[in-house]
Amino acid sequence: MEETGLVFLPSPGVGHLISAVELAKRLLEKQPCFSITVLLMHPNIPSLKSPTAATTSYVKSVAVSSPNIRFIDLPLLDLPFENNQDPVTSFYLFTEKNKSHVKEAIKRTFSSSSSPRTRIAALIMDLFLTTMIDVGKELSIPTYIYFPSGANLLAFMLYLPTLHIKVPCEFKDLQGEVEVPGMLPLPPLVMPDPVMNKKSDGYRWFVHHGRRFREADGLIVNTFAELEPKTLKSISNGECLPDHHPTPPVYPVGPLLALDNKSQDPRTSQLMIEWLDQQPHSSVVFLCFGSMGSFSVPQLKEMALGLEHSGHHFLWSLQCHSSIDTDLDKILPDGFLDRTKGRGLVLDSWVPQANILGHVAVGGFVSHCGWNSTLESIWFGVPILTWPLYAEQKLNAFKLVQDCGLAVELILDYEKDEWVSAEEVEKGVRCLMGDSEKGQKVRKRAKEMAEASTKAVAQGGSSFSTFGALIETLML
Repeated sequence: MEETGLVFLPSPGVGHLISAVELAKRLLEKQPCFSITVLLMHPNIPSLKSPTAATTSYVKSVAVSSPNIRFIDLPLLDLPFENNQDPVTSFYLFTEKNKSHVKEAIKRTFSSSSSPRTRIAALIMDLFLTTMIDVGKELSIPTYIYFPSGANLLAFMLYLPTLHIKVPCEFKDLQGEVEVPGMLPLPPLVMPDPVMNKKSDGYRWFVHHGRRFREADGLIVNTFAELEPKTLKSISNGECLPDHHPTPPVYPVGPLLALDNKSQDPRTSQLMIEWLDQQPHSSVVFLCFGSMGSFSVPQLKEMALGLEHSGHHFLWSLQCHSSIDTDLDKILPDGFLDRTKGRGLVLDSWVPQANILGHVAVGGFVSHCGWNSTLESIWFGVPILTWPLYAEQKLNAFKLVQDCGLAVELILDYEKDEWVSAEEVEKGVRCLMGDSEKGQKVRKRAKEMAEASTKAVAQGGSSFSTFGALIETLML
């Protein structure tokens, strides 16, 4: 029997890799005849060591549990970087250097004697690797863009080339809000960071990717219809492209979550769970800001005081800026750990986020609003207190608060480098965890959306059906 080969090309970085591999695993569950190859790009730069320990551990665990997924390392390449060059441009040039290696890896892998009966059905690439569409065209392989983020960002990027013409000034100087089809009017300050300076390379590449998305044979998105109905409809109807230009088929297949991640440190996980087991039901607010979310010592002290004064139980995964030695006794207020002993636990190490969010003791989540974290909180029905830090997180936070009703907004002082005071932390936690009308509404909405997310991936659900349509297309 002929196998159907799928080639995945995620961006470097454990978050993008895990999300892409979860898509691959789900496809295999539904269609075992797929043969999946994941090509791993490795940039040789100190700030993004690759393969990282987390990436290596995850890849090894998947290779053991899913033998039909094979990983191929592409050559280690220097990330081109010149003085005053935007990192986004460096990354784009790096992907350009990888095109020949991707092409050769595909040809070598699928022309070998070990896979003579494998038909390559698709090249599925990360949203920031649109240059690899050229490789698909050269090899006559259909190309699909995988969006580990939500439909909100997809709609924004599709519409950005149009906004570029409509809004000639900087977005921050715009008098009024930014209109994007299928989305609430956007205050300029919630726009993704790379587009806030039109003279930057980051802005230019965002516009470039938005244009190239339309060349793909399909757009696969880690979301579900019940979460972003208006946005998905606008994308599918072509409203985000000039003159309602036909949009490639859109496949919302989420939520895709790594809930069975075997790479977790069992000792750390056990410590977390044992502590949580001793806490009352829905009493703990969990603070975690992803793999790149870090803070200055003054901001950490404000966070600590806000948590202490809130009176609520808390579990805090704390990260400082990389230049700071993480000594909790030195960076936290004097006596804080003693005063909060019993109702608070602070750790300066990685924590198993999904396991924690799924524990019955957790009732709230202070989050940077990265999309993977957002979907995990939705899956477990845990409402969010928004603290966006970078990339598209402000856009996600705005949607969660204003559109979805799944979060409470934490006020950032943009005139003071997005500073958050202890008083604001205390106020936000009390609102999220207490008996206020807003807190009750958000918690109720979170439980409703948790049920909707479970139904979406179950048999007959919206994402389940979309997966069927995607597989049918890939098998043609």
